[in-house]
Amino acid sequence: MTDPSAAPGPTTPGSTSLLQLTAALLSRWRLIVALGLTGAIVAAAWALLATPRYRAVGKYALEERRQPSAVGGLAALAGQLGGALGGVRSLQFYADVLVGREILRKVALDTFPDPASGTRRPLIDILEIRGDTPAERETFAIERLEKAANTSTNDRTGTITLEVSLPDPELAAAVGRRMYDHLEEFNFETRRSAASERREFAARELVRARSELADAEAAMRSFLEANRAGLEIPRLNFQRQQHQRRIEVLNELYGRLARELQEAKVDEVRDTPVFTVVQQPEPPVYRDFPRRTRMTLAGGLMGGAAAVLWIVLAASARSARELDPAGFAALHGLRRRASA
Repeated sequence: MTDPSAAPGPTTPGSTSLLQLTAALLSRWRLIVALGLTGAIVAAAWALLATPRYRAVGKYALEERRQPSAVGGLAALAGQLGGALGGVRSLQFYADVLVGREILRKVALDTFPDPASGTRRPLIDILEIRGDTPAERETFAIERLEKAANTSTNDRTGTITLEVSLPDPELAAAVGRRMYDHLEEFNFETRRSAASERREFAARELVRARSELADAEAAMRSFLEANRAGLEIPRLNFQRQQHQRRIEVLNELYGRLARELQEAKVDEVRDTPVFTVVQQPEPPVYRDFPRRTRMTLAGGLMGGAAAVLWIVLAASARSARELDPAGFAALHGLRRRASA
């Protein structure tokens, strides 16, 4: 029978308790502070040495204008006759064009005020793009701008947002504005090309409609001259009405094509913006990267967290060694043989 008054024997060491971890952390507070300061210093140095980026933002709303009657009429007529005319393009189409390689290539070769010297230089030179050949430099410049420029669309409001991130705020805003200018140039050239196609189509169809109308009128005149005295006969009267209806249809088609030809000529020289500028890209006041205060605090927290993790792992290892000395010794021996 066990004597209750007997002194208890030694207890088996258990796992690391919360109090033991707290004691270990408090005893190593200098290490935590030192690693935290080291992490903050490293992050601050990185933030100071990193190339800054400034993000200029522009917003453009697609004009909600109805398609001209000429376009609709000609498109329907071209469909009936086996032709094809361009339609209305989507918001995403313009967003893709805005950051497309053709516009980026033009922007890379455009001149801008150099932030370092103030003189106007090609953007490809300002960004110090290197390459063995001019074509290779252009390719590298386009790839650099593809990373620097991003677009997003809002179908509900019909707007495109353009973001350009470059090392200088004035340069970022200027590049954003130039990209929009090239987009409008693309729209103007596209509309002019489409209007030229419509004009050529309408002109061809107008010539054919005029010829068919002249033939129908000549057939009507011949019919009337050949049947002057018998137009009251039902059969001849029906034939006369057929000729008359054909002349009316061809006359209506001729008039519509003549109007649409004039409208296509006007659209060919019309220079109307497709977008309304909601927000012009302006030089940003604050850097987009690096955020030095945030990076310094994050570096300090990461350094302190690394110290805490190391202390917790060390305390857990000591607890495991006390719990199973033989197993810990065997594991340590295996590690030494593996590293030998």
